[in-house]
Amino acid sequence: MTKLHIILLLICAPFLPAQELDLESAIQLAKTNNRTLQNSSKDIQIAKQKRWETIAVGLPQVSLSAGYINALKQATTVVPSETFGGQPGDFIELLFGTTQSANAGLRLEQLLFDGSYLVGLQASEVYLRISEQAYTKTEQVITQATVDAYINVLLATAQINVLEQNLGAAQQNLNETKAIFENGLTEEENMQQLQLIVSSLQTSLTYTKQMAALAKNVLRYVLGMEFDAPLSLSSTLESLALQYQSENSNALTLSNNIDYQMAQNDIRSKELLLKLERFKSLPRISAFLSGGYDGYNQSFEFTQPDQNWFGRASVGLNLSLPIFSSFQSDAKRQQAKLALEQSKNQAADVAQELLLEESRLRSEVQFNLENLQTTASNLALATSIEQKNQIKFKEGLVSSFTLRQAQTQLYDAQNNYLTAMQQLVVSKTSLSLLLNPVTLNK
Repeated sequence: MTKLHIILLLICAPFLPAQELDLESAIQLAKTNNRTLQNSSKDIQIAKQKRWETIAVGLPQVSLSAGYINALKQATTVVPSETFGGQPGDFIELLFGTTQSANAGLRLEQLLFDGSYLVGLQASEVYLRISEQAYTKTEQVITQATVDAYINVLLATAQINVLEQNLGAAQQNLNETKAIFENGLTEEENMQQLQLIVSSLQTSLTYTKQMAALAKNVLRYVLGMEFDAPLSLSSTLESLALQYQSENSNALTLSNNIDYQMAQNDIRSKELLLKLERFKSLPRISAFLSGGYDGYNQSFEFTQPDQNWFGRASVGLNLSLPIFSSFQSDAKRQQAKLALEQSKNQAADVAQELLLEESRLRSEVQFNLENLQTTASNLALATSIEQKNQIKFKEGLVSSFTLRQAQTQLYDAQNNYLTAMQQLVVSKTSLSLLLNPVTLNK
């Protein structure tokens, strides 16, 4: 039954209704499915593994070694014969060792002190923090991209609805005027003016439908969906514009802003680089313990029970201390100091830029709020003017040219009103992301 259910689900999948998403659900879906954000999350996991890699350097290191040698032709050593009581000036040829040998050993090493290692441990924590902050920044970018794409789809959909309504009204006017013209009760120019309006609306509608399909694919891409996946949006441009008209009362707190946090973390990383250059002048001390067995034979008999194995063992310390590097170390320290000063200057610039961005976005939001109110009033006036001219045109008091001007004015007012709603939602989202820290599930 389980296999049957799966097969039926695959067959019926193309006919399932489109998933309806409001804006908040779309944002959450993007945070789950967006591939860029998923890769950023994997970067955090990689950073955690690299941190363990760094920690492991200071933990005991154990290695096992084994070897086998078969000297197909042993090396001959020549020594003076008087060494063995022979005549001076003569030499004796000797062969040392056996034809075959085998060995096995175990070595334990432990790092006791290394300044670079201590700095590396601190740097691994900073690296992990950088990855986490990069994830936070990516999530903010994805959130903004989701809002932009979602609003663009709503804008295109609203424009299509308005254009279809306008086209229907314009087509009805054209049909009525055409019938009057055929009866010889109006001029041909009146019909031609209305034909221009219908033709322009048809072109705009075709183009807007194409842009709506493209906008929907952009949204699918941001949400991590396939381009042929069904998608339906439940929010409307009007409801979102109304929801986003409330003011942002909270002020910018630099310490909560991800860009400022990243700038401060960059300072910390530059401080560690300077610390690393200083610690390189300290000694490196490590200890080792090794032991093993060696066996020798003229033929391969190492597996025999009576094979003699000779043990060996040793313990010791290794010390490495840099003495003189021809001022190379000093040059590197000076570079690290300059890089740290640059990082501090960049962090100060980031703080100023964030404050300027807050001021700019607040002004932009305020303008968009006022612009929405203005365009709403203009739309009401343009609608009233167009309706009055419709009546006058049908009564023969104005020409079709005058009606066309009133309708064009109405179409511009409608588009301006829709665009004003879109700009308000986008700018309010940008301001909200700047002011509010994002809490993430990585």
